[in-house]
Parts: sequence; structure tokens; C-alpha cells
Amino acid sequence: MLKLLHCGDFHLDSPFSSLDVKRSEERRRGLCRVFARVMELASECECDAVLIAGDLFDCSYICPDTVAAMKDAFAGYGKPVIVAPGNHDPYTDGSIWASRRAVFPENLHVFRSEELSSFDFPELALTVWGYAFTSDRLDRSPLSGAGSLSRPGRTGVLCAHADIVSPLSKYAPVTPRELADSRLSYAALGHVHNPPEPAVYGATVAAYCGFPEGRGFDEQGYGSVSVVTIDEGRVTDIRRIRVGEHRYLTARADITGAVNDAGAAAAAARSAADIADPASTSLRLAVCGDVAVEYTPDTARIAASLGDCGFYSLEVEDDTLPLLGDTSLADDMTVRGELYRTLLPKMREGSAEERRIAADALRIGLRALDGRSILDDGGSN
Repeated sequence: MLKLLHCGDFHLDSPFSSLDVKRSEERRRGLCRVFARVMELASECECDAVLIAGDLFDCSYICPDTVAAMKDAFAGYGKPVIVAPGNHDPYTDGSIWASRRAVFPENLHVFRSEELSSFDFPELALTVWGYAFTSDRLDRSPLSGAGSLSRPGRTGVLCAHADIVSPLSKYAPVTPRELADSRLSYAALGHVHNPPEPAVYGATVAAYCGFPEGRGFDEQGYGSVSVVTIDEGRVTDIRRIRVGEHRYLTARADITGAVNDAGAAAAAARSAADIADPASTSLRLAVCGDVAVEYTPDTARIAASLGDCGFYSLEVEDDTLPLLGDTSLADDMTVRGELYRTLLPKMREGSAEERRIAADALRIGLRALDGRSILDDGGSN
């Protein structure tokens, strides 16, 4: 029986450029802590090897303390660590992988070429196949024409940064047919940060590792890695284990009926109070519902009023709609009423984006018609 830890897409030394200098550094160091925790987890779970399916680093510039921490983590684990460089950390002459200054421990094995190759571990009866990105793109599948990669007396797995979702991808478009033809036990994939469920292609189970630590609102919740058990050449278990220490989260607060920011803030505070672990949460809160036509939520003011809720960071978005039952505007024979009646179908029946744009247009138009500034609109971002 083999037990493998499958991870990737750490994007160490991400700049977090939307944060201030202090918090950017906090998050950068946080990513390093998560990586160190993953390597400790591999030891705790008695994994036979670690598969890192690309994008361990975010770019070619890597801080010296990150390199030192990575080397210590690899050496501390002691067992085989296999890396398939991805489009963010390709194997090039100037990369960390080829640097003479970075003397890696002997248990680290890094693929160096776009051509499919393998590392063999006789003591584990394990063969790990893979390849490296050597630039920020790889517009062909390294598995094309490879056929069966199964070997007698060996458990075969693939460790790869690949896109099996889009056949026209510029990021190693490996196909389900190629995975099935490989006859490998497991394909440990990286690149898709919010992955689908594991899939079976022929005898091959293929899965993406997902993100270990979220870096933005497109990566929500606490990150995780996979511990994969393979017995007699068959995947018998894939266990997801949380490793993330910070999360991004979106939530909605219904402020229907609000006529001012005080009422909106009170409703938003009630919604925010239901969210656990605020100190480790970056929250994007959308205020929604039907509000008075004349009222535009001031998102900055509402966010400031929630400062005592203890979130690591908080932003508020306006997703409200004008109260469509406003008969005073529906019956208004002036330009104000005509504007309302013109936009009403879009606000009622349009897509979410069309409703938002129509609502903003109505609010801004009414401001202009009333002689008020349209620049103090606190509405949608």
C-alpha cells in the first residue's frame, strides 16, 4: 500500500499587491507557514512521497527566506518529494530549480523538460511520470502518443501541471483519452484552483489538488491538500485535509426596506455576526434587497461601521435594487417618471448584471435630475 500527499498551486511569494505593506508581508509569510505545515502533515500521515503539481512559486523572484524555509521543509520530511514545475514557476536556466546557489536536499526530484519522463523509486515500487513547463505556456500535451505507461511490478502515477478541462488550453491540454491510455493508477494534477470532483478515465483516477491557501475572492474557504491511498495499483481513498489558515469569503446581507445607511449597517452587522473565525477571514459582504429609490447605500460608510466585527479585512458591495413598487414614479409624467418606466423592464427581467446597471442608471439619473452630484454615489463597485 502507498500513501501519497498531493498538493500544488501554493504560489509562494505572491505579492498581495491589493494589501498594504504590513499585511502583504503577513500574507506572504502565511503562505510559507502553510507550505511548512503541509510537509509536516506528510510526515504525520506517514506518506511515502509528496507530489507537488506545479506553481509552488508565484513568479521567478523568490525571497531568500522562502528558499531557506522550503529547503528545511524538504529535508525535514526526508522522503521523496517530486515537483512538476508549472506555468508560474517554469524550469528555465535562470529559475530557482536550475540555480547553483540553491542546493536542494537529495530527496527533491524536479522534472526539467517538457518531454514526458519519469522518476523511479524501487524501494516503494513506485514510478512517477511527469514533465516541466519551461516557459509560461505549453500549448501541447506531453502525453500525446505516449500510450500505456504502466510497468509490471510498479505503481505508476502522474504528477503534472495540466488543463484537462479545455482542449485548446495553452497550459498543457492533456486529454481524458490520454489519461485513460496511460493506465496509470493516479494522475496528481495542478493548475485548476477550484477543481471538479476526482474523475476516472479508464483505470486512471485523476484529481486536482486545488489551492492550499486562498489568495483572493476567487479562492474561497480554507485551502486543503489530498492524501491519496493506493493499494495494489488501485486508488482506494482520497482524503481532503484542511491546511489553510486564512480564508476569503463572500456573504450577503438583506437590507430590504432600508432608507438610510444606519438601517443598512444594522442589517449588515446582523449578517456579519453569524460568520465564525472573523480574524482569519477576508469578507466581501454584498448588501442586497429592495430599498427606497432615493436611497443609495454608501458602501464605505457601512464597511466602516462594521469595523468592530473583527474581520481581517472587509469590503462592502452594493447589490440592492430600487423598490420597484414605487407608484409615485410609475405615475410621474415628468422626465423622472419616464426614466423609471424605461428602465423598469431591465430591473425586473434582465440578467443580474443588467439589473445592476439599470438600477445604477436610475439612481444616477434621478440625482442628476434633482440637481444633486452624481459623484457621491456610494453604489456598486
